[in-house]
Amino acid sequence: MESAKTTFYLTQSLRARLKAAAAHHGKSVKQLLAEGAELVLARYQGVADQEELRTRAAAAREKLRTGLYAGPSLSDAVDDVVYRPSSPGRRRPSSDGRGRRPGAQGAGRT
Repeated sequence: MESAKTTFYLTQSLRARLKAAAAHHGKSVKQLLAEGAELVLARYQGVADQEELRTRAAAAREKLRTGLYAGPSLSDAVDDVVYRPSSPGRRRPSSDGRGRRPGAQGAGRT
């Protein structure tokens, strides 16, 4: 990666704190400044990303309001879903209250 020289001025106290932090972490002041620049850029990029996410979320909410709920609701067709005629070869349970067909043998008989 190609580098470019940049010169800027720091207060003496900030420079001293940077030197102490660099020594404590075993890094150079230059490495700390480059890391700081990356953090600042990430923070500002994060703000831009949040704006993009807000825009996308608003569009998704609008699509839910207009597209997902468009058309008939399931409650309009509940009778068809619940009381659908049984398919051939399938028997419906009897209505004797015990879940057995009339004349069936087995437990529960008194």
